[in-house]
Amino acid sequence: MKSLYIQYLLSIRVAAILTFCFSGLTFTAIGADEVDCSGLPEWSASAVYTGGAEVQYNGHKYRANYWTQNNNPEQYSDPYEHWTNLGACDGGTNVSPSVNITQPLNGATFIAGDNVLIEANASDSDGSVVKVEFYSGGTKLGEATSSPYIFTWSNVVAGTYSLTAKATDNEGASKTSIAVAVTVNQDGTGGNCSGLPQYSAGTSYGQDQEVQNVNQRFRCNIPGWCSSSAAWAYEPGVGMHWQDAWTSLGDCGPGGENEAPSVSITSPLNGSSFVEGATITVTANASDDGQVTKVEFYRNGTKIGEDSSSPYEIVWSNATIGSYTLTAKATDDKGASTTSSAVSVMVRSDDSGEDGDLPKRIMVGYWHNFDNGSGTIKLRNVSDKWDVINIAFAEPTTHAGSTMQFTPDPAIYPTVQEFKDDVALLRSRGKKVLISIGGANGAIEVSSAAGAQNFSSSMINIINTYGFSGMDIDLEGSSLSLVAGDTDFRNPVSPKITYFISATQTVLSNYGSDFILSMAPETAFVQGGHSTYSGIYGAYLPVIYALRGQMNYIHVQHYNSGCMVGLDGRCYSQSTPDFHVAMAEMLLQGFSIAGNPTSFPALRPDQVAIGLPASPSAAGGGYTTPANVHKALDYLIKGIPFGGSYTLRNSSGYFDFRGLMTWSINWDIANGYEFSNNHRAYLDALDGASMARVASTAQVEKQDTEVINHPNPFVSSTTIHFTVEQEAHTSLVIYNTVGKRVAVLADDIFAPGHHAIQWNAEQAPTGVYFFRLTSGGKATTYKMYKD
Repeated sequence: MKSLYIQYLLSIRVAAILTFCFSGLTFTAIGADEVDCSGLPEWSASAVYTGGAEVQYNGHKYRANYWTQNNNPEQYSDPYEHWTNLGACDGGTNVSPSVNITQPLNGATFIAGDNVLIEANASDSDGSVVKVEFYSGGTKLGEATSSPYIFTWSNVVAGTYSLTAKATDNEGASKTSIAVAVTVNQDGTGGNCSGLPQYSAGTSYGQDQEVQNVNQRFRCNIPGWCSSSAAWAYEPGVGMHWQDAWTSLGDCGPGGENEAPSVSITSPLNGSSFVEGATITVTANASDDGQVTKVEFYRNGTKIGEDSSSPYEIVWSNATIGSYTLTAKATDDKGASTTSSAVSVMVRSDDSGEDGDLPKRIMVGYWHNFDNGSGTIKLRNVSDKWDVINIAFAEPTTHAGSTMQFTPDPAIYPTVQEFKDDVALLRSRGKKVLISIGGANGAIEVSSAAGAQNFSSSMINIINTYGFSGMDIDLEGSSLSLVAGDTDFRNPVSPKITYFISATQTVLSNYGSDFILSMAPETAFVQGGHSTYSGIYGAYLPVIYALRGQMNYIHVQHYNSGCMVGLDGRCYSQSTPDFHVAMAEMLLQGFSIAGNPTSFPALRPDQVAIGLPASPSAAGGGYTTPANVHKALDYLIKGIPFGGSYTLRNSSGYFDFRGLMTWSINWDIANGYEFSNNHRAYLDALDGASMARVASTAQVEKQDTEVINHPNPFVSSTTIHFTVEQEAHTSLVIYNTVGKRVAVLADDIFAPGHHAIQWNAEQAPTGVYFFRLTSGGKATTYKMYKD
């Protein structure tokens, strides 16, 4: 979390003008020429660098944005990470970019007519990559100008191809990747030509390479003639001089034996658990030396559906309680079939779980699994003022990977068991303990089916191992990005987004309704989509939209942000009440998306919270004094204006607004508990006042009941007396001042007459409580005090 979102650091020596767009507005910044590195120390992996420290490395000058956690300045120097590249040292020269093709793999095979996705990684250590061009041999296929660098080569004809990618940087230097060889086979050929590429004039063929043509098999004798574009002369079996170039190996014929297809279930994972009534998508991978004609799906041996085209999947609706074995059976074009390994799943009843419901108002804080200068604390010592504790962070095992890992910092927790015990302790106190994924340093790349499976299986393992209450999505940097042509948040096509959504849904399917899902995006990823929908701008919106029914709440980071445009068309700056109100109401009202056919729909007020730094040191910008935060909340929640520039669309406010998040619990402690003390009291007062108003109103509404509790105030227990005039379903529930249910004393059919129910409150903290009596459809609420 909590990188310095964008820093534009300027050198004294001005050489160039850089124009960039932020939230639809155009600004101008000054770029730096060569810089003076004299006297600067070389970066050392063993040294500790905090914000403002300067070093030189590989001929460049770098400045630390904040504690760098020993990360290499060359690899961690984009606007979202630890270092800022201040430019080449005097005498430095431009370094060419690096580039390599990541998809398809070398030696990959396809069928004629396929669409081949070509993807490359490209970076420039001393500048930026302006474009990546894709080539087949010497023929340019297309190009991409922003990461992820992807091109779809459509309707490819049979043949053998050599693919390369060429990256060009902002100073015109370029580099071409190592070639990747792929083969595109003619569809449906079997016999002793199975797997051989179809001859294509002008394709480069090597010595002794074999091809098929006119239902015959040929071997190349003279590569130059075999590769000639003069098909009239050298097309094997057809051209006037083909025998000079090729040797015939005979007819393809029926030849080799047909191979049975391969098939495996990819979702759900083995051991997955679902809630009664769930809709479960069962997905399989299947392939063959010819064609897969269908994949049939079975549940406990009974067929439940089939699919005849990839991706192979069926939907199992309204799942009932029980244990099930799932299999998939693939059949090819020659009738051969294979059944997959079995996958076991369980469907259980929809219980609320040990944690119960979240409070009406929540205060969320991040806990550091590292020391970044704010200090560390064991979970058992975290203040009771926090409702949700987000553990920062689970990160990929490799940079931009998809397999996640988490291990407690041994400097804080000498043993893993001690950490597990503290998580369990907080949960026993009624707290939610979530594992947060990503953060500023944890760039994640979930852009393929294999990546989605790696992510979901590793996250399920982490959650189960440590007993976390849920998952917080805190993806930053390049983890989510929109590709060119992805314009509809309702139907995204960007691989990093579609596969991440699928992977998250797989994680959620393993848990019940008490599992918490939250999100912590930066403003550019959400509200930024109002002005610009490309790259990172708006990239969270498809994720929010797809998971909105399962997302408990979102707390956008109202910090490390530039000026952002609100619903009124004005641009508001961070750290001000106007900024917080304007950004929050965009989610509460919904907003138009640049280039989209429809507007992003509003979220429920109870799904929206605000994210803030706990102190000026916790972030690069956005710290807001408690007084100004409360001005913003008074307007947002109660509709009480503070005289700012922004005017609420809903003048009465949003009383069910969820609360606040901060980075971080650690920084709050370092800042004398300013955040938790001030904002806990504010949130508690909201619902204390609300419940008191309900109670005072309810006292005059009682009709069928006479209610009193004695003693009041009480020390350890009190007895609630009431009279039911006629037989009715009656419930008696105790709440605390933040609206959290503390106890259910009655929930049954009560006969007419007087009733007395005791509440043993020895374990309850001292303070104000409310009991709500509902009988015959009428509800009354009363206040009581525990000394």
